[in-house]
Amino acid sequence: MSEVLALLKEAGFEVVKAHYSIVNDLTFIDADSEEYLDISGFKSMAKIILKKPTKRNILRLLAYPMVKLRPSLRQLIVAVAVKAREPIIRAQEIWGSGATYYAK
Repeated sequence: MSEVLALLKEAGFEVVKAHYSIVNDLTFIDADSEEYLDISGFKSMAKIILKKPTKRNILRLLAYPMVKLRPSLRQLIVAVAVKAREPIIRAQEIWGSGATYYAK
């Protein structure tokens, strides 16, 4: 995780929160975008699959109990970050030389 956070900081982001999250297999079914918001478990997934009985949905429904019996080692890195303010560039004169350079 430290590598991901370092990449975000180098890109100019300030990390608010970062954690590991378990992969949720409920979203890998054929459903409308509004229906994805209502998926909370096996029952809600079964209701959607009854509306759209595709081969992929039926196989996902049959495999779901087996997937939940054996916990997965897959995890996602979830990072919430905000873009840091851009540096302000201002002109500064170098004393005695008359030259101007730009500092951040």
